[in-house]
Amino acid sequence: MSKSVQKYPVSYKSLIGKFKKDTVPNLILLSLREKILLDDIVKIICGNFVGKNFDPAYNLVSFSGDDKAIYGILNECSNTGLFSDKKVVVLKNIKKLLKDEKLALIEYFKNSNPDTCLIMVSTDEEFSPGKLFFYDSKAENEKSAEYKSAVEKNVTVYEISDFSHDEMVSWIKEKFEDYKIEEPVINQFLQYSNYSFDEILTEIEKLKTYCYNSKEVKIEDVNLCNGIAKDFKETDFIRAVVNRENGKALMIYDKISLKKDVEVFLVFLLNAAFIIINKLSDPAVSRLQGFNLKRELKLWLPGQEELLPHYRKFGSSVGQEKIRNAFGYIYSADKSLKTSSGSKRTVITSLINNICSL
Repeated sequence: MSKSVQKYPVSYKSLIGKFKKDTVPNLILLSLREKILLDDIVKIICGNFVGKNFDPAYNLVSFSGDDKAIYGILNECSNTGLFSDKKVVVLKNIKKLLKDEKLALIEYFKNSNPDTCLIMVSTDEEFSPGKLFFYDSKAENEKSAEYKSAVEKNVTVYEISDFSHDEMVSWIKEKFEDYKIEEPVINQFLQYSNYSFDEILTEIEKLKTYCYNSKEVKIEDVNLCNGIAKDFKETDFIRAVVNRENGKALMIYDKISLKKDVEVFLVFLLNAAFIIINKLSDPAVSRLQGFNLKRELKLWLPGQEELLPHYRKFGSSVGQEKIRNAFGYIYSADKSLKTSSGSKRTVITSLINNICSL
């Protein structure tokens, strides 16, 4: 068998591009620092190696070196399933395999199944195939030379280099999918992340929820979700709900939920808000101005007058039936909060979603 091409190191982007268009080797040793990247890489390999009919239930099997299941691994590699000619086997934490288990793998390398792609994964910061498979670069003894030959002739090695800033920006854009986000916004976003991939993905999902309606992420959205502007008032919550901003309303609730009995107060404010919205549907009330309007609508709480344009906008977009539905949702939430020992957050989340869906 001809010697495989060794890759030290390779960028994530170029490796993804290679796996999308080139023939995928059936024995791969993959070194990557960020475990979170593995799923994307495996998905692309599966699509190429197995084909468009790839089904993870039949074509993908995962093991960990901690499992001590070398014979199960070799059995999966040697035998194809009933439903497909090809499969992909992922072996994580290869370092955890015992010496005898690694030697069994080396024997498999010499006569591997071309219909199975075995992906062996190392997340060690100091990566060395020689240390993993018991040979040194000089091959000072016969056994070491044998192991080295078996690995280098048959296994294609890819060591993914650390992301550059441009690669990180590109990767984040991909994870935002169909959301619009400009590079300056991503740079602002990265200031909070410490380049932690796990943290970045978590914050991306938060922002996607928060910006679900607009499908656009702006700098102020990043600041609100990540820490510059965290001092919210209850009226900010009401504004978000009547503007049907589900993600923002839930985020504000999470920020103020440490206040005692805040859920009951929020439901009270929502009830007051919909009383106002209902009254504004009356032309006689809607024509009032100044103190007369304030008195009729009982706008005594701080910040309520600022919400009037938002109340009018909501009221003009729905009919009386939907306003009645909103009162029903509010009544049910109030009853649950006062009589049930269940999750208050679940009650408020349901209430937010119900009203924002009107």
